[in-house]
Amino acid sequence: MHRGFHLIFRILAGAALLQSVAASAATQAQIDAARTSGLAWLYQHQQGDGGWGSVPGLAVQSTSAAVNALLNAGVQTGNTYNAAVSRLANVDPSSVDGMSRKLDTLMRTGTDVSAFASRLQSSRNIYKAWGSLPGYGYGPADTALALSALLDAVPTYTNNDVAYALCSAILPTQHTGGGWSYLGGGTGAPASATPGAIIPTAYAILVLQKINTTRFTGLSCSGTPYTFTTSINNGIAFLLTKQNADNGFGENGTSGALETALAYMAISGVNPAHAALGPARDDLIATQQPDGSWAGDPFQTALALQSFPATTLTDTAQDGIPDVVKVALGINVNDGTSGRALRPGNGQSITGTTAPIALADLTTNQSASLALTGSGGTPPYSYTLLSGKLPDGMTLASDGTISGTPTTAGQFNFIYELTDSLGAPFTLAGQITVSATPKVVPALPVWGSILFALMLLGSGIVTERRRTRHS
Repeated sequence: MHRGFHLIFRILAGAALLQSVAASAATQAQIDAARTSGLAWLYQHQQGDGGWGSVPGLAVQSTSAAVNALLNAGVQTGNTYNAAVSRLANVDPSSVDGMSRKLDTLMRTGTDVSAFASRLQSSRNIYKAWGSLPGYGYGPADTALALSALLDAVPTYTNNDVAYALCSAILPTQHTGGGWSYLGGGTGAPASATPGAIIPTAYAILVLQKINTTRFTGLSCSGTPYTFTTSINNGIAFLLTKQNADNGFGENGTSGALETALAYMAISGVNPAHAALGPARDDLIATQQPDGSWAGDPFQTALALQSFPATTLTDTAQDGIPDVVKVALGINVNDGTSGRALRPGNGQSITGTTAPIALADLTTNQSASLALTGSGGTPPYSYTLLSGKLPDGMTLASDGTISGTPTTAGQFNFIYELTDSLGAPFTLAGQITVSATPKVVPALPVWGSILFALMLLGSGIVTERRRTRHS
């Protein structure tokens, strides 16, 4: 159904229903179903290179959001997850937006992000804020994304640098209506670009709330005092003016999944019990497409999924595909290998980077040792397990030796980092398959075989004598 017609229909036929939160509130079953179908769509639409992206230039953003959606569902292993993390770790985004999202997501996966954090920090301008490209201007959205990622990834990031960024690009640029625009300070901006907008306002609220609860609660910029709580509440008040009759959020009276999800996350980050949240999530569920996506777009789909409460979905086969998703996709929940066909082979897959290296086929209860190898850079190399799972009973040493006695059969996917002697890191995906020990009938010793043969021979003689007597 067309979005505009859908909106008109709901206004005309259900105005009274929209005014009643209790009558329209989604049940837990509806929330769970929306999450399941959205995740199933993501699993089916991962590209062969390990990422997601239907809009040119947004592959990093879409992949980052998709990994965050998987993490929000408790997924931290498997081919889909590992390929996506490896893709993010090895891609080199040019925009501040892409670098910020990459840093934020990889930090959540446990990846060593020190090199990525250094690059993002060096992309600041002279005012220690960020614009769309490294060293170029500054704006609230890019500064908020970069600053938020660095606050999590670099605990030693100084309050002085935080204050510079806030005073340059965020606090003085908040409009009297409470919102932030895409552009920062300065003159000459077109009038159409200066009003507040949902997306930059949401990001500004999120970073201010993070600083307010973890660093400090206000500061003075060029003699003007700012209290973060006031700035945050004014920002939320602005967002509420963008909540439409269908309870979704959007500019010019038309709601969208992207704006609704971001507004939801910003408001819930400050007040998880806010009255606007339930109806907004209802709108997200109501506008999910029959195929499980939002607008057929991985970025919007992943953001919508992140607005649902965090959970850990059951994964019986421990292959990174939750049971409920397998059921939705028609896959046996106990089959730990069938999910490998979900990612299409479109020629972009790179072994070790976006598809796992098959390192070994082992057998349970039989000790084994294998050595990871590296090339390029400056030897010697050191190895670290970043995420995923080695076979039960096996460990990875810093010299790259995986050893031990596997005790459980299955397919084990993991991501490890190779670092050369100069500190240059590279991320790789590995896979070890462990088969159950086959049952073998014990062989008889030589004397036992002779005795068994004599017993058979004697049995044959007795049988023949009986036949002779009866004949």
